[in-house]
Amino acid sequence: MSEQARACAAYFKTRPGYRRILTELLKKYQRFGRPAGSVCLPDASREECEAARSFFGCSFSPPLRFQTAAFEAELQRGAFQGASLQEVLEAYFGIEIQTKKEARAGVDRRLSALLRQAAEEAEGETSLGWLRAAEETPLLRREAARAPEALGRSLSQACRGMDRLERAPGGLVRLAVLSAETSGDPHALDQGTLSGKLFLHLLAFHSGTELPKGAEQRDSLYYENGILCDSISSLVSQVGLILYKGEEEHPAHRAFRQAHEICTLSLANLSRLTGARSPSGRAYIVENEMVFTQLCDQAAQFHSPLVCTSGQPSVAALRLIDLLAAEGTALFYSGDLDGKGLSIATQLCSRHPRLLRPWHMSPQDHGLCRSDIALSPASRSLLPGCAGTALAETAEAVGRSGYAGYQELLLPLLEADLTETP
Repeated sequence: MSEQARACAAYFKTRPGYRRILTELLKKYQRFGRPAGSVCLPDASREECEAARSFFGCSFSPPLRFQTAAFEAELQRGAFQGASLQEVLEAYFGIEIQTKKEARAGVDRRLSALLRQAAEEAEGETSLGWLRAAEETPLLRREAARAPEALGRSLSQACRGMDRLERAPGGLVRLAVLSAETSGDPHALDQGTLSGKLFLHLLAFHSGTELPKGAEQRDSLYYENGILCDSISSLVSQVGLILYKGEEEHPAHRAFRQAHEICTLSLANLSRLTGARSPSGRAYIVENEMVFTQLCDQAAQFHSPLVCTSGQPSVAALRLIDLLAAEGTALFYSGDLDGKGLSIATQLCSRHPRLLRPWHMSPQDHGLCRSDIALSPASRSLLPGCAGTALAETAEAVGRSGYAGYQELLLPLLEADLTETP
């Protein structure tokens, strides 16, 4: 770098009016790789206009505008003749200028090297397959540009976690234990860490699914891959089910069933069960806790068990429903008749399309339980997701009315279905 370039950069640094001008010049140089394009400061200050006047020898006012090539040409005519714009910008900002194309090529090289290194250390089929296909993953490219060394460590930790799962399939392991065993840090694979985010990519690749978008999908992905994340706060409540441990009914749950008492199960409880069965071959499911507890006042008269998901089904609720479906249980689901309630029902019906059907969720039921609460934009936006399903007509009716329907107003009908001979 020439002395003229250093002197010119030092001169600009003593005059704050040049700061934004040079920042914009840097952007143009990084974009084009040469003095090209124009600089424009629509809100230029008096100090910036004075800096431009001093440099070019003519007056400026907002918007301050000039050609990048003109700045380079003027640089060659002034006191710092011989200093190129690139040299001046590099000296001013203390960087080596790369064009966007050069920067992308550098990221490509770094990421390829990191993926090759991780593949050399990986042992499992999933890790190797994902590493071969992951070069265009936005998260990887962003971190390769920002912090390549940290990315290398995180790739190694995430792949070791997946390799450990593949070496011992079929069992359940807690996320913190898996993390500690493979990295020495029980929090290395937490969802907020880079390693944890990469681990989720690996789990999704292993399961052949998209990356989870919400907490419920994420926890479900963990569980499907044999990982217990939050096994205590994930809950589902039920009354009347026969729950098995081994070949026999679990004695504690048998006591709840025989007493017609509500039994709340955590994911930790469910992970130890081997099966769930309805004495009648049918099970009813409601979304709302208040509806569930109100109905359970008549639990001694129920001909079939009742389950409560408490809104969006937790991993525990999905686990219990899956156990019932594995026994061929006929399932009936009732939820609120608004966007969220219909969306949940649609998801559950698609999970077990041959066994699960809506329960008092018809357009006629909406007419019976319609409230004065207008649908929110968020609720209305969920209705199109029901198109082509068993709930399509209901979704259209709810959308036309503009008002939500609530389970509480259907309690007499729900109670009758549970207590009268089906």
